[in-house]
Amino acid sequence: MAEHTAYYLEPIEEGEYKFAEVENSHLFYNDEVINEYMDLITQRSPETVYAFNTFFYLALSDKGYSHVCRWTKKIDIFSKKKLFIPIHIEDHWCLVYVCFSQKSIKYYDSMGGRNFKCLKLILKYLMLEHDNKKGEDFHPSGWLLMNVKNCPQQLNHWDCGVFVCMFAEYLSRGAPLNFSQQHMEKFRRQIALEIKKKKLKKSVPET
Repeated sequence: MAEHTAYYLEPIEEGEYKFAEVENSHLFYNDEVINEYMDLITQRSPETVYAFNTFFYLALSDKGYSHVCRWTKKIDIFSKKKLFIPIHIEDHWCLVYVCFSQKSIKYYDSMGGRNFKCLKLILKYLMLEHDNKKGEDFHPSGWLLMNVKNCPQQLNHWDCGVFVCMFAEYLSRGAPLNFSQQHMEKFRRQIALEIKKKKLKKSVPET
């Protein structure tokens, strides 16, 4: 195996991919890869976990709640334990993790960024969604909004999508984020295989 082999999925047709290898590790994950992986996380634990697609936050931030209120028409997000929202800002992927049991909304950025604007917008979304779908107020008192400082960090400019997928995978399982930049090539291969097979492994990858 070459030192800088990258693994990715080349679309063949809708929902079908070809597994490919290139001698270049500088591949930036697009929205298709992120969405496919988030779908797998939701499908594994549909009763307790829901992952939004990559277009949700963009639509929410640009056009407001009225534009996305129907996106969860058949989903009661408040019946879940965990929500994951991939965030794409200025060619960089981050992740928002909502944990209802802990009353927390956390922002994971593998380049150490902070985004209180995003955190506050997600809290506002929860309030509006609860009022719209439940017909009663959502009480934000006691909720924690946090930019996570000690999450694993990338050492290049192209692995942010891999970090986001692994943040969601580990957090959805309640596993510690004990990985680092050195594991990204292995994770790229695993993510590609899991998307191709349309099934996640039974446990988080060994590090």
